[in-house]
Amino acid sequence: MRSVLQQLHWLNLDVAAGAALCAAAASRLPDGKGEINYTAIAVLTLTVWLIYTVDRLLDVRKKPIPATPRHQFHAQHADLFWKVSAGVAVLAGILTLFLPFPLIRFGLILSVLVGLYLLMVNKLAPKSKMYLLKEPITACVYAAGVWGVAFTQQRLIPWQDQALAVMFVLIAFQNLILFSWMETQSGKLYASNLASLLRDGIPDLLMYLIIGGIAVLFLFISFTEVLPFQRRFAFTELLMSLVLVEIRRDYPFYLTNERYRWIGDGIFLLPFWLL
Repeated sequence: MRSVLQQLHWLNLDVAAGAALCAAAASRLPDGKGEINYTAIAVLTLTVWLIYTVDRLLDVRKKPIPATPRHQFHAQHADLFWKVSAGVAVLAGILTLFLPFPLIRFGLILSVLVGLYLLMVNKLAPKSKMYLLKEPITACVYAAGVWGVAFTQQRLIPWQDQALAVMFVLIAFQNLILFSWMETQSGKLYASNLASLLRDGIPDLLMYLIIGGIAVLFLFISFTEVLPFQRRFAFTELLMSLVLVEIRRDYPFYLTNERYRWIGDGIFLLPFWLL
């Protein structure tokens, strides 16, 4: 069972599923009765999987190949993954034709930005200071994909929903900052990341600021006149952040077998209970 779950994680299926669940839950806002566009969720799921997989495949084309288990897994099955990625891209493109025009327009803009981002990251030297931008850009792109599915289908977006989206961006950034720091602590860093490029203590300071921002938004939403579903959504996001805090608190335990990656990516499955 552990081997199966490990391979599902290396296949980026948990990340894609997390994006789908978060987008579906966000589509239920503001009252928990919002309509879910399942075609849009399917396209998002395929696109997130495609981005993560292609990013890994581009990584393993560099020499030397990164020694992380997930990169070695992709290197071993690279030919198959390129073929599957092409099929997934075609399927996502076909499904896109059935989406509302505002969502198609948003997706095209985001796709161009993602393409430029992947090109930039894979053209940079491993020690480039531009890697400082990798984590915040990734967090914003991931959040934009998730919340774009929900927001492009709404005429009016309540400020509470906008605040929940900001909380989500902060959680995604907190997740990536934590992963960056954990990679640095593990001593198995194969390329520069935000934690390795910043002075000691700065990554912790960033995490404290992020957690503080999430807590303030949670309190601001919870103690105003909001709908019960919005309050539950805010609580779920706070819980997601606290799980990441726990990983940082007991980091030696979570470094073992890269538990931090399993659990850190798993937090995006928590919105399941909101559905």
